[in-house]
Amino acid sequence: MSTTMETTKISQQDDLWKNMELGKISDEEVRRLMKIGIEKRIKWGTKPTQQEQLAQLLDFNKSLRGMKMATEIDTLENHKIYETPESFNQIIGGKESAGLFTDETTTIEEANTKMMDLYCERAGLKDGHTILDLGCGAGLLVLHLAKKYKKSKITGITNTSSHKEYILEQCKNLNLSNVEIILADVTKVDIESTFDRVFVIGLIEHMKNFELFLRKISKWMKNDGLLLLEHLCHKSFSDHWEPLSEDDWYAKNFFPSGTLVIPSATCLLYFQEDVTVIDHWILSGNNFARSNEVILKRIDGKIEEVKDIFMSFYGIGREEAEKLINWWRLLCITANELFKYNNGGCDGYRPLDSKRKQLRPQQ
Repeated sequence: MSTTMETTKISQQDDLWKNMELGKISDEEVRRLMKIGIEKRIKWGTKPTQQEQLAQLLDFNKSLRGMKMATEIDTLENHKIYETPESFNQIIGGKESAGLFTDETTTIEEANTKMMDLYCERAGLKDGHTILDLGCGAGLLVLHLAKKYKKSKITGITNTSSHKEYILEQCKNLNLSNVEIILADVTKVDIESTFDRVFVIGLIEHMKNFELFLRKISKWMKNDGLLLLEHLCHKSFSDHWEPLSEDDWYAKNFFPSGTLVIPSATCLLYFQEDVTVIDHWILSGNNFARSNEVILKRIDGKIEEVKDIFMSFYGIGREEAEKLINWWRLLCITANELFKYNNGGCDGYRPLDSKRKQLRPQQ
């Protein structure tokens, strides 16, 4: 392909994304384009034989061991999906993550609570345990644990100051005195305390060297402690989630390049130097798909209110607020298509939206 043709193609893809941000591309067309992108990535990641598929996984794991613990982590600190106003979080149901939908009548708030209760059950939590929540965000899990286990000390780590302020404000309003929030980068922070239970929910996707990350966590675990870790995954291949080509508009625009990893469902089984896997669960991607479907409907139902919230919180004008709303709509639409693909768990790309592992530190 000539340089002129390549430049034209890149320009066309840039124009496509700009039109998406401006809301000029219909939801139906976005869904169609997303399905095409999913199928291309499946074709890229799926190898002809089991031997080749395993070789891809082993090569991927080996490459992680040669990297820093995380790359470009600072670029995520003020990312749109993490630095969000609490009034917006309340509209969308508390978090942009997977809840547990047990039937058609389950609300997103109920689904989030069911998922957090499942975390507690699988972590074997008892009142009085010391608990660490790494990458605690706006504190949905921290506050849930603090209310449910009044005798436990809950420590959360976030790198977002507004999240820390909100959690502490909620603790004051709820008369909770068993919470400590540390403002820090989880890859750099040093903690002297050890904990009975450590939660890592939706965080390891932003790490690179899993060996170093799990080694760091193991130092914060008591000898009989457990780590409950949840991450997005694909059933058979791992992915650095970087653009496959210049027309890969999805991978190019939602997360900064180099900041996201989607491990396979078995990837962490190869990283047991400092922790030992003692259990392993998989959850259908339909749960995450439905979460995003509900969030999209809630945003659409309160467009003007969300617009005012964004303008006030970020100090931006109406046009930029509308673009940000469109970004969130695009995120929900594409995530819905991604996680419900092949009914959320059959043969398609990343069909398994969640995996939790309990890990013990090595003696």
